Amino acid sequence: MSLLAMRTTTDMAAERGRKKAGAARVFSRQPERIAALWRRMRLAAHEGQGVPGASLLDGLVEPFVRELGLTLEGVESSPWSRTRAVLRLAPERGARALHDEFALLRRCLVDALEVLGGGDAERQRINRALDEAVDSAVALLQRMADPKADGPRVPFGGLVVEYFERPSHARKAPVGRRDERSAMH
Repeated sequence: MSLLAMRTTTDMAAERGRKKAGAARVFSRQPERIAALWRRMRLAAHEGQGVPGASLLDGLVEPFVRELGLTLEGVESSPWSRTRAVLRLAPERGARALHDEFALLRRCLVDALEVLGGGDAERQRINRALDEAVDSAVALLQRMADPKADGPRVPFGGLVVEYFERPSHARKAPVGRRDERSAMH
């Protein structure tokens, strides 16, 4: 191998190392940037359907992303178990809502990792952590419905609350029809 080829290979490896470190640094030190991206993606996913309901993961995303960043930096324990936040479980919405929200978070994290230059090893760590999180959240939801059900294989490090949604009683006027009440100006 020529000296030029070795230098190029070395330079490329160093560049990949810097990009990987950059991805871990953004995840661990600036999780709000990733969470903002996730919120925008969530709104875009519900475009045309009105404002989406409250997210079950909102408030949990930043701490979880921070712990994912620490995992990318080399911390060995589960990021889901280290996450100190509130996980909302809504029995009315069921496991499908959890799967949908985690799927959107997964897409957001993998996209961000790709933009930041992370590789296959980082993607595998993120996917493994998200698999643990989804499995744990669904097991907790099942246990809420049936106390005899198995608990999560990987425990959640934060607080789990049951989220009750109030049905909206707001009356919607038909399109093109004006309210018959007189306006007070």
